[in-house]
Amino acid sequence: MDPTIHEVYASLPDKARDRVARFLLDSLTDPRGATAPYGDIDDGVMRLWASGDLAVVLLVGDTSKTVTVLGITYAGLD
Repeated sequence: MDPTIHEVYASLPDKARDRVARFLLDSLTDPRGATAPYGDIDDGVMRLWASGDLAVVLLVGDTSKTVTVLGITYAGLD
C-alpha cells in the first residue's frame, strides 16, 4: 500500500479500518474469489470489494504474488 493510500486507511474510523483490515487479511488466499471485477472487462487483475459504505480497489499480481491496494473509499454511513 502506498503511503497516500495508507494515510486514507489510517484516517478511517476504527470500525471501518477494522473491516478493511479483516477483508485484506481474509482475501489474501483468494483475492479474486473475495472481490468482483473492477470496470467493464474482467481482466482478473483489477478487482473491487464493496461492502456497505466501504470500497477497496485492488491490483492482483500473479507473477509477483502480490495484492496492491489502489484505493479506499469510505462514504461514512455506518
